[in-house]
Order: sequence, then C-alpha cells, then structure tokens
Amino acid sequence: MNTRTKIISGKTAAALLCAAAFLAHALPAAAGGPGSAAMQVLKTEMSPRAAGMGGAFVAVVDDVYSIAYNPAGLGRLYVPEASAMYHSGFDDSSLNYLAGATPLPLIGFAGLSKPGAAFSLMMADAGSFQYNLIANDGSVVSRNFDAQKDLVLTAGYGERVYSDEVNLEGFKAAIDQYLGLNVKYVRSTMLEDDSPPSALAFDAGWLLTERNLGLSLGASISNYGGGLKYGTETTPLPSILRLGAAWERPTVMDQSVLLAAESDFYMNESIKSLRFGLEYHFQRIFNLRLGYKAAEDNKGMTLGFGLHYGDMALDFSTGMGNEVYNSSLIAFSYKFSSITINEYKKKTSYKAPRPDRQAPAKAAPVKPRAKTAPAPEKKKDSDFFWIY
Repeated sequence: MNTRTKIISGKTAAALLCAAAFLAHALPAAAGGPGSAAMQVLKTEMSPRAAGMGGAFVAVVDDVYSIAYNPAGLGRLYVPEASAMYHSGFDDSSLNYLAGATPLPLIGFAGLSKPGAAFSLMMADAGSFQYNLIANDGSVVSRNFDAQKDLVLTAGYGERVYSDEVNLEGFKAAIDQYLGLNVKYVRSTMLEDDSPPSALAFDAGWLLTERNLGLSLGASISNYGGGLKYGTETTPLPSILRLGAAWERPTVMDQSVLLAAESDFYMNESIKSLRFGLEYHFQRIFNLRLGYKAAEDNKGMTLGFGLHYGDMALDFSTGMGNEVYNSSLIAFSYKFSSITINEYKKKTSYKAPRPDRQAPAKAAPVKPRAKTAPAPEKKKDSDFFWIY
C-alpha cells in the first residue's frame, strides 16, 4: 500500500467520525432523553486509569483497555497483556471485567507493523430485590428476583495504517495513524427472563500520534448497531461518540506528565459530557491521577493512582462528586514481557529449474601412435684382433 492511500485512510476515518458528531447534534429529535437507551452499563468506566483521569482516555489509549475506549490503540501494543477489574456499585450491584490483548505474529493490512487483537468479557449484576405477594387469605408470599444481569463479549483489532514525517512550515512532524474495530455481543436479562434479548454492536476508532511533541488525537464511536427488544418494543443501545486530545512530556529524570481532554456525545440520549484528566508518572513506579467531569449530571472530581512493579500493575480510582454513591474501581494487570511475538513470514517454496538432459558428446576417436623406426646402431671399430 502506498503512502497516499494510507493518508487517505486515516483522514477518511476522522471525517466519518466528525460527520457522526454533526448528525448527533443536527438530529436531536430522533434521540430520546437521558436514560432512554438500553443497557446503561455500557456507559460505565472500565479502566481505573481512565476513570482516575475523569474518563479522558480516547487519545491516551496504549494498553489492554484500548478495547473499551478506542480499538485503534490496540495497534500500539508491543507485548501481550491481561487485566481483571472489579467495579463496586450502589448497594449490592457490581461489575466484573476481564480483558486480554496481544500483538499478532504477522504484518497488518497496511503492511507497516504487527497489529494487535484483544478480547474482553464484562459481567454486570444490578443486585436483587424481594417481591411480596399478598394472597386472598391474607398470607404473604415472598420471592427474590435478580433485578438485571448483563453480559458483553467483545473482540477487537487495531493496527498502524500510516507512519511518515510530514514537513509543517519547516517542522518535521513524525506522524503515526492507527485504525481499530470492535465487534461485540450484548445480552441483558431482566427479572430472570428465560429468553433475554441480545444484539450485535460495533465500535470503531482512529488515533493520531506525533512522536516528537508527544501530542495525540483520538476519536471513536461505541455501541453502534441494533437495540434490545423488550416485549414488542426495541430500545437502542447507548451509542457514544468520543473526541479527544492528549499531550505528554518528560519532566525530570524518569518522570513525565500527561494531560488529556475529551468530549463525549451520547447520540441516542441527546446529552454530552466534558472530561479533563492529568496523570503524573513518578520513576515508572507510582502514577498519580486527577480528573474532572463537567457538563453532565454526574459531574465532579475523580482521583486515582497506580503502582507498578516489574510487569505487574495495580490501579485504583474513585469519584469525588456530589452523587449519591461514589463508585470505585480496582484492577490488576500483567504484561508478559518475557514472551516475544515474532513476525511470521510465509516461506516461498522455490526450486531452481533443472537443465535439460543432453546426450553426452562422443569422444573423438583416439588415433594410434605411429611406430617409429629404431635408430641405427653405431658400429664400433675393432680395437684388437683375435690371435690364434
């Protein structure tokens, strides 16, 4: 694939995502109000790192949690990763999330580098409630029901589609662009329904990074697809359009600071959110995170931290807003740096053509050597006479 084609691919993806943002504002009548979409759990933060930064993560993605925010970030993986997250909810509700990602041992469609693939499983439990029925004789019959249980299976793919230096008014910008796609299966079971509704949905993402300045731009659309049919009515999924930017610079020694900003548009609910985040790396061991959510009902500060020891990482975040309950997230992650993903190249089976067999040339007949006449013997003079 030539360079021109790769540039168009990245710009086309950005244009499509921007067009989706325009349609989200241009057609408000087609969307419902807050909470009108099905499976609100799809709007929940899945990464403690992202939650600690206020959710501003679409332009930061570089780990296994890229599959939850922007699948284009999967193209930045260099070692296999796995993570398990627990999200404490209100009262007895909870959410569990498992994810794994790895670079693939082959070259991507753009022919630049190894792509990344990921798989995730989300299980949410809204808790239970007790149903009391008063019989005709005045007796009370009680029964416990599971309020709602949700399941989401996601498979993602991302790769780098462009890498080159661009001359911008004398400044050579080192540009990399990534594209990614998710396919997910969602199922929601309410009141222990024997035939719960399910649907397929898609995520798409784009990421641009500039290596010299530490700048990045990101855009993604999540949960795009069909809805869940409860009875005779189909309720759409909460489609989310994320647009963001990030900037990272080193400070002193092995320390660095990361700033991020993001705007989220919930296209099926006519609401939006502004998110700002900061992450400070201390000697590659401790990370401190702060964030702020604005322009939404659940606005306020967020706080998080991360501890790294070798290939292991422990991340935690919590909200500090004015909500009824501030949820907390904790996750354990591991990078398998000892595993090397070698690039697989198909060996070409090639055999040199054999030369045509030719009959051996007949040797020239050997001529017999001519017999040479013996040289005449020289007669010797008699030096004496026989005396009788």
